[in-house]
Amino acid sequence: MSPAKIKEKVRETNSLWPVYSLMATVLRRFGVILLGVLVVISGVVIAHQTHQMRQTTIALKQLEDEQTALELQWQKLSLEQSSLAEHSRVESLAEKRLQMKQLDSRDEVLITPSVRGRE
Repeated sequence: MSPAKIKEKVRETNSLWPVYSLMATVLRRFGVILLGVLVVISGVVIAHQTHQMRQTTIALKQLEDEQTALELQWQKLSLEQSSLAEHSRVESLAEKRLQMKQLDSRDEVLITPSVRGRE
């Protein structure tokens, strides 16, 4: 490169120097402000997510407690059903309340289904 071209480039660079300096200052200050804003936004988002996580954990705990209570109730009802459906209990209630009795084979009447057309 010739010395004339180098001097021309230096002059051109020197004439643009204030613009570059101003841009660098603005970007530096804007960058710091932008970084500060991003830090604040990040903190708010983290606080919100933490709050949501705690609320979800509380709801999960309540649902687990409800599930446990329902399982206990189901076990009690299952036990009650098995005791109420016991054959000897049903038989004694039928004899006492409904005055039912066991049939002898001579008192039994068998009914056979008829075939249509052969009645």
